[in-house]
Parts: sequence; C-alpha cells; structure tokens
Amino acid sequence: MLFENIDSIFYSWIRGGMLLLLFYHFIFYIKHKEEVYKYYSVYLLGVFIFLMKDVFTSASIRNAYEYIIFPIQFISFSFYIHFTRNLLNTHKEYPKWDKLSVKVSKILFITAVILIWIQFFWGYEIQKKVLSYLAPVLTIILVGGLAYVEIIKTKQGMYSLIGTVLLLIGANITALKMINGNSFLFDLKVHNMFYFYVGLVIQTIIYAFLLADVLKKIEVEKTKAELSLVKKSSQLYELRMIAFKNQMNPHFLFNSLNSINNFVIQNRKEQASNYIVKFSRLIRKVLQTTDKIFVTLEEEIKIAELYIKIEQVRLRNSFTYSICLDDTVEASEIAVPPLYMQPFIENAIWHGLQYNKNNGNLKISIIDKGDFIYTEIIDNGLGINMSKQNHKSYGLNIVKNRLQLIYGEENINIVIEDLSNLKQGNGTKVSMLFPKNKE
Repeated sequence: MLFENIDSIFYSWIRGGMLLLLFYHFIFYIKHKEEVYKYYSVYLLGVFIFLMKDVFTSASIRNAYEYIIFPIQFISFSFYIHFTRNLLNTHKEYPKWDKLSVKVSKILFITAVILIWIQFFWGYEIQKKVLSYLAPVLTIILVGGLAYVEIIKTKQGMYSLIGTVLLLIGANITALKMINGNSFLFDLKVHNMFYFYVGLVIQTIIYAFLLADVLKKIEVEKTKAELSLVKKSSQLYELRMIAFKNQMNPHFLFNSLNSINNFVIQNRKEQASNYIVKFSRLIRKVLQTTDKIFVTLEEEIKIAELYIKIEQVRLRNSFTYSICLDDTVEASEIAVPPLYMQPFIENAIWHGLQYNKNNGNLKISIIDKGDFIYTEIIDNGLGINMSKQNHKSYGLNIVKNRLQLIYGEENINIVIEDLSNLKQGNGTKVSMLFPKNKE
C-alpha cells in the first residue's frame, strides 16, 4: 500500500520536499541573483505541478490537468536545460553545445504548445499517442546532448548526466504506463508514478551536492571580491595620501611665497594682495579635493586655471593659455579624478614654458569621445626630449597609477610626445583618455 497508493506518506513526503526545495532555491535566487537557482526553481515548479495531478479529486481540476499534464513536463525540461547550461557554464566552456541546447530548449517549449493544441482539438487520447512516439526520441536527444564527450570529462557534467538519465528513465516508464496501462513492460505492485518519483529523488540528491559546489564557488568569489575591494581601497588611500603630499610641487610653493615677498619688498601691495588671494584659493581647493575620488570637470578646470594664472604672474606673463571644451562636453555633469591635469600642466610650465621667454603658449583641449573623455595638453616649450636632460618628470606616475586604480589599466591611455618628433615644431603633447563618469 505504501507504494501503490499515491496519497501514501511516501509520495506525500516527496511532494512536500519538492515544494520546500522550490521555495528554498527561489529565495536563494532572490538573495544572490544567480541564474542557476532561477532556472532550477522554475524547473521544480513544473515538477511540483506535475506531481500534484493525482492529489486533486475534483472533476474540473482533473479535466484541466489533461491539458497540462504532458506539456508541463516539456516546459519543465526546457528550463532544466537552461539550469544545466548555467550549472556547467557551457556558454564559456562548450559554446557549440550551448547553442545547440538553446535550440533543443525552444523545441521542447514548442512541443508543449503543440500538445495543448492537440488536446484542444482532438482530446487526451490522441495527445497520449503522440507523446508515446515523442518521448523516446526527445529522451535520446536530451541524454545524447548531455553526454557530449567534452562535458562528461568534468565531475559536474558526469553527475548531471547520471541524474538526468535516471530521471528520464523513470519519467519514460511512468509515461508509457500512463499511456498503455500499469502492466505494460513489467507489472510491479506500485503506482505508475513510482518510477518518476524515484528518479526525481535520486536526481534531487545529486543536484543537492552539485549546487553545494556552486554555493561554495559563490562564497569563494565573494570573498575574493571583498579582499580585492579592501586591497584597492587601501591602495587608493595610499595614493591619495601620496597625491596630497605631492599635489603642489614644493618648488612651486617656495617660489610662490618668494613672489609674494618680492611684491611686498617692491611695495606692490595690490599685486601682492591679488597674488595672495589666488594662492590661498588654490591651496584651499587642493585641500578640499584630497578626500574625494571624483570632482566635476568644471571644478577641475577652475583649479587648473587658477594654478596657471598664478604661474603666469610668477613668470611675468611670459606665456598665454587657452582651455577649449568640445561643444558636447557638459563640464558640470561629468566626474573626473581631482587634479588629474595638474602634474602635466606643471611639467609643461616648469620644464618647458619657463625656458621660452617669449610667445609661450599652453593649450588644453577636452573632447567628448562617447563613453570616454579625451584631454590634450600642448605647450610650445623645450619639448620632453630636452627637458628630460635637466629635469625629472614630476607626479606623472601618481596620476597614471591613480587612473589605473580607478578605471583599470585596460581602460586608460596616456601618451606623452615630443612635438619635434612629430615635425610639429617644439614642445610637448600629452594625450589622456579614460572612461566618462556622470556626476
């Protein structure tokens, strides 16, 4: 009676277990957003609906089940294929098999629709006859596809194959006995659903271990991501502190204070006052950026322009400058790393333009490149080849390391060229390209 009666505790416990597994994996999907749990939850939902067919005694419900009893199995296996794809990561590991499995999944779904259509027009008996021919063929396709030689080399692939084969054997025996009678093939004193239930239990146990491996991998990857984040945060903090110490060249600070002193000695009070205002404003803005990862491009341009004007006064207006923004650049809405231009501008002035006593020029261009911002800094000073003989570039590595840490090494491009090498006169051109962020 235990195996003959579909309402016995044996079948009831399995149905209850499937329902609990369904809720467990669905909640797990909501928490972790892993596709493998989503597809497994939908698969279990279809299985549970199928298992409940013998529980209801209402004639109307049983009549409704004649429309879905077979189609629900095909729909379930359609989602089961997607579950297997995610479990075995076939998209990356076995792309050919992955594309084929997607097609098979679609075929199963279409078959389910066809079976409903057959039931609607010709009835349940015709639907059973069609299924008696389709079930063995589709079983061979499913098992053959999963037994693809490369997949069964892996532990997950082998166990997945075993679980699928055992379930499909049970499902086919149950389907054939439902169609041809309980004595078909062999006559055991069990309900015709017994074989499907047994296959389902074995498969569920196998997948419990496989999904435990998936959970372990999720936790390992989460731990690695957290450690990487901590490491990057630490590196960013160190770089920020280095940048703070080196934002303004000590020589610039010393010379600025010396310029103020000269103005005072020469009794040029107005110039001294203007210079002190600009200088204090610049220092304040620099200090305000030290604890920020991003500032608006508009703020960055203001700091750069303030710095350039101070240097113009110090060098007695021996050079001019221009800052050109592309028409599509919305400086107030674009976020950039603070003071990313400053070391390059500083090098252009200190190692190039200050040696060009007449007609020096500094040009800064900022262009919108879709998902990227392109910055170009050109001066007509000595050129990088000449300046390297007497000076070491200052702060450039800090900027480069900071941009790499924020955006990733593959997403930034910094090029420093001597214009004489490009046959474009004297001077240096700096080109910077990095991703565009919205403020």
